[in-house]
Amino acid sequence: MSCHIRLSANIQDIVSIRRSLFPTDDQRGTESWLQLCEISASPTGDLIVIANERKIVILTSKWDVQTSIYQFQVSYSGSVHEYDKVKAVLCLPIVGQSQNSYIGPDWTCILVGYDSGFVRFYTEHCELLMEEQFHSENITSVKCQSQHSPRPDISPDLHPEEIYVQYQSTMCVINGTHLFPHLRNCHNQLARVQAKGDLMELPPFTLNIRKWGFQDQAVIHDSVVAGLNLASPFDHLLTASTCGGFETKYRAMPPHNTLVIAVGCKPFVGYHYALEGGAQPVLSDMAKAVASKLKSALPSWLTGNKSQVEKPPPIAMQHPEAMGCRFGLCDLHRTATSIILSPNRKLAAVSDALGRVLLIDSFRGVVFKIFKGYRDAQCAFLQVPDERKSKHRIGNKVGHFLLIYSPKKGTLEVFSVQSGSKITTFTASKFSKLIYITHGLMGFTTTSKSKYVCQFTTVFIDNDGQVKEIVVPFHFALAEKNNKRARDIHLYKKIRHLLKSGEFDEEKLANEIYNTCTELKTIEIKSQMVEMLLNNKDIPAEIILQSVEYFIEHLIEDESTNLKKLCENASLLLHFYIFIKRLPINEKLDLENENLTPKNDSPSSLNGKELKNLQKLLDLSVLNDNVTLSKVHVSFSVDLTISAAEYLSIFDLTKTDNISLKTDLDEGVLFKAAEYTFKPYIMADQISYDELQAEVIKSQINIKHLFDLLVNYWVNRSLCINSNLVQEMNNLASTVHALVKTAGKDTLSTEYSEVSKFWSEIREILANSSRPFPALMAAMLCKQVASNIEKESQLDESSTSLEDNIEVLSRESIQWSLLIGKLEDISLLNIILTSKPIVKDCLLPKLQHEKTDVSLKYILSKGKGSVSELVAQWLTLSGINPQKIVLNDAYFKSKSNTDTDIKPEENNICQNIQEESIENEPVLSQLNLLRKQFPYSLEASSILANMAWEYALAWRKDINDLAILEAAITCMKCIENIQIKQGLYQLLWNAHLKIVNESASKLINKVGKLPKERLCRQDTGLSDYQISLFLRICTDFLDSFIDVAQLSYSAPKVVFQFENIWENGGQPLVRLAAEQRDVNYDLLHLHYQLSLVLQMITTFSIKHTKPINNLFEASLVNLFFTDMQSRIGINWNKSDLKINKSRTQFLCKIISASLETVTITEGGSIYSIEHVTWTSKCMTLARFWNLDLDILRRCQIVQLYFNGHDSIAQELIPAVNDRNELGVQLFTIASKRLSKFLSSSPNLSENISALSPNLTRHLDSLDDEWCAPGSLNTITDLATQTLGCLNEKQPEYKLAQLLLEACSNLAEINS
Repeated sequence: MSCHIRLSANIQDIVSIRRSLFPTDDQRGTESWLQLCEISASPTGDLIVIANERKIVILTSKWDVQTSIYQFQVSYSGSVHEYDKVKAVLCLPIVGQSQNSYIGPDWTCILVGYDSGFVRFYTEHCELLMEEQFHSENITSVKCQSQHSPRPDISPDLHPEEIYVQYQSTMCVINGTHLFPHLRNCHNQLARVQAKGDLMELPPFTLNIRKWGFQDQAVIHDSVVAGLNLASPFDHLLTASTCGGFETKYRAMPPHNTLVIAVGCKPFVGYHYALEGGAQPVLSDMAKAVASKLKSALPSWLTGNKSQVEKPPPIAMQHPEAMGCRFGLCDLHRTATSIILSPNRKLAAVSDALGRVLLIDSFRGVVFKIFKGYRDAQCAFLQVPDERKSKHRIGNKVGHFLLIYSPKKGTLEVFSVQSGSKITTFTASKFSKLIYITHGLMGFTTTSKSKYVCQFTTVFIDNDGQVKEIVVPFHFALAEKNNKRARDIHLYKKIRHLLKSGEFDEEKLANEIYNTCTELKTIEIKSQMVEMLLNNKDIPAEIILQSVEYFIEHLIEDESTNLKKLCENASLLLHFYIFIKRLPINEKLDLENENLTPKNDSPSSLNGKELKNLQKLLDLSVLNDNVTLSKVHVSFSVDLTISAAEYLSIFDLTKTDNISLKTDLDEGVLFKAAEYTFKPYIMADQISYDELQAEVIKSQINIKHLFDLLVNYWVNRSLCINSNLVQEMNNLASTVHALVKTAGKDTLSTEYSEVSKFWSEIREILANSSRPFPALMAAMLCKQVASNIEKESQLDESSTSLEDNIEVLSRESIQWSLLIGKLEDISLLNIILTSKPIVKDCLLPKLQHEKTDVSLKYILSKGKGSVSELVAQWLTLSGINPQKIVLNDAYFKSKSNTDTDIKPEENNICQNIQEESIENEPVLSQLNLLRKQFPYSLEASSILANMAWEYALAWRKDINDLAILEAAITCMKCIENIQIKQGLYQLLWNAHLKIVNESASKLINKVGKLPKERLCRQDTGLSDYQISLFLRICTDFLDSFIDVAQLSYSAPKVVFQFENIWENGGQPLVRLAAEQRDVNYDLLHLHYQLSLVLQMITTFSIKHTKPINNLFEASLVNLFFTDMQSRIGINWNKSDLKINKSRTQFLCKIISASLETVTITEGGSIYSIEHVTWTSKCMTLARFWNLDLDILRRCQIVQLYFNGHDSIAQELIPAVNDRNELGVQLFTIASKRLSKFLSSSPNLSENISALSPNLTRHLDSLDDEWCAPGSLNTITDLATQTLGCLNEKQPEYKLAQLLLEACSNLAEINS
């Protein structure tokens, strides 16, 4: 509750800012660079503009999570004009066009005034919106008036929006109702132009402004517009007589004048009045106006003058309207440098060159106060509302303060405007700047009330970039010297300053705090004092307790019931804290046994089976190097000490019945408090638990919440294998026994056939623990404690029969046994899943998952598929081959005693793979351990289904990594259960593949081929190469899907079984997959055809116009990417000649393109496997589409001959039905080969003589299409094949004979 300076933001990269503003100055403006610049801050706190000469830097704010303050970063830096120098800047936040009273700024306009007289308006990125020269003089300052105050909650008055541009002898007033709509239109036009990539031309616009000229004042340095001066009739007559004398003319009614206060010299403060509505014309002016009108009405031939359209002069050349300086404050030796107005416009602060600051009345010209010794002072007013709510019609009280920053002295002082007294003095840098912001949001289109409170009204900026605000509490404005509240605040601040300084010893601090508490009078400050004591970490608990007990004794209940209850609860907790503090602490117990063995004298009395299970889990933890046992689950401080304030902070001290823990506590603080409370008891060799029981009863802490702390410490403590775990467990049992006794018999006892509510809450705490293994140990001990207490109650209650007690005990024991069994399973699961899976042979990619705290609560809340999901995530960390999981599952079933359905063949397989799958892969051994506890959840089909889904989810996060998608499909193919497999194919298609496949299909159909990378990434997020791979994967996926769908129709339904750990809740992935309906086989096959077509287009980069529309009927196109379970009939026999022709052309293109894959090895053998594969796929599509396969076979043979692969082509000729058509095509190829042979032979004339004239003419008529050349023998063989395919009636038959004879003749010539 004292004055202080609050850091609001930081300006980053000061060095680069100074370098930008002072590029030619080696010292970068020196330390006083900030005072050399023109600075303006937006009242909304999101923008700061700094300018120097022709350079400007624009800073925008961004919230920093780490420092929890705003950071101003440079958004623009550079020259703002070529030759004009900046003289003034102003940030104008423009509101959006909305009727909401809480509307905020839409964008910020930056107004810059230059020495040339120009005023230019820019966006936040320094883009020019508008420029105008209002006067041809140097601009000295730019100020504005907003419709609403920056603090409308304090000053709700409305004012007209105006901008005041002050020149050396003139002030221009710009009306905001005309300016801001034009700026908004320019801003929108700029956005549209930039979206198109064009340059914006500034639209012509003429502003309606008013120009007021100063008179009767020698020099003017600064000025402010105080507003309308509504004078009374007496003041009006007095002013007229004083200024004009006895014979002066005057108006009957007082005119409305706008008061402008200018500061400078002679006089140093001048009061200028501008007449509203313009000066009233005299009679001569009216006569001239009437004559001008009459003259303009007469014809030009009569007056002898030609009609001319008079152009108005530019704004800069217009003469200003003279203001009258009625009076001023005259001091020939004083020159004023600046003036500011208070937010209510009633006061003004004037600083001069003699180191004085004058506080004057704005309208009467009376000096209230003169502050001396402030050379080059910078001033600002600060309004502070009373935090106490007032029911008065004018609202809360408002305190006004004057801030004076003196750079010479390096001080920032705060004065009360009401009394003129100094409140406080802050030490400040000598190179800072105090910015006073008087305007709020601008650009309102209506006069509605606004409730938007601006962030900044007064800002203090240091030269190192720190942006600060000055905070002054309201009570400093109170005039009462003996005000109780002010006196209490002074005492409170005194203690706070003492604690902050740290210069005290414990005795002095205790005396000061106690004496201050005894002198406080007001309840409000007493509450603040108690709150400060309870929250300060440096105050010892004994001192806090002394003060709190004083308040308990002297507080009146009617005065503050809540405060007294707070003190009483704090006193109880402090006594308990001091009791724990005095206990001895043993950091480590002596080691007795390395293994857990039952002890007859142990208070826990665990049986041998329970201890054996714990020992197994411990051994497995050591084997797996489990992190849960090597270090604390949460990283906490090793220091056990916790301050009283930290300890009290975790409890809710406001309740009246008991003390309970707060909700949403920090995990580290909670563990620290739990460790402080229970470590002395858990690590003790000998300690009295009866004292703990008595102190817990006195403290009135909720027992359930104490158990929360105990479990928190036991679970999260640092557990070492070499520690004396048996002794620690015995101590935990004793501690639990002591806490349970404090609950009382009424709480623990239950009716017949019921379960104890108290123990149910304890079981809930243990079940919710994030670390199941320590919770398991605690559950075993609690079970034993509950049994011991029940036996003690049997001895005390003689009226209760033994049978009743046994029934109650058995029900309670059953609940504990169920919890212990569940915790054992989850502990094993947690130990294995927290270890790193080791795989020697990785096949799939390794995923990265966020660490999950496996607890019983998590497993139960996630439902029946949670274990399968967690184990699948764990296995995807290793990249294990999914086939090994299937083989391991068969091996596990063969070794199971309950599995009698394994065939002998399967047993032989399992025996053969035992060495490889189990011993060579440690991860499978760990999986089999889990399988014993979760036999149903960890079946191979369930694990592989979840692994596939995890890979699919990972691929959706990184769509470019197609290896992850292939891993998902690989896992799916290994699933043995057909129903699960079929459903999972549907889920994967609908959730992941269909969206990307549909986008790729639309893109390829639109372009007609595989587009360039930029367009591919824009529509699908994949590159052109990745789309080709993705379509190959999708085709393989749909091909496998078809096979699975055929098998699923006859497959039996799956009966799912799950472990007893789940009663209900959650639907596992495998059940969801198995419940999927059968797919429409025809619809699935249609999608396979589409995917195969798209794969062909992308693989061979062929172009086919609108492939989807031209290769599929219109009725089928509408079925693409619909639900595959839809019962829609598809007619495959319906054919369209145009579509069939397009299909045939497309498949021929694919066959021709696939010949590029045919290669010849160094040994001369031909590699054509890929060509055969693609041709087979084309034939498959042709069968689906009812096309003539003979056309495709002829196309294949012809293309093979064209490319010179005669041996492959000859093998395919017998499969052709229409030999005659094939013969014609082969004859053309043979002719071209002969023509090439002749053209390349050395004896051309001799060879041509061997040809007949008809054959020569035929060869000359051939086109220039490329054909692979061949030897004379291959040409002869091809001619022979051609004759075999042609019949004698075809015209090509005789030419083929001539060609064959020519080959024989050429062979004889060349032999």
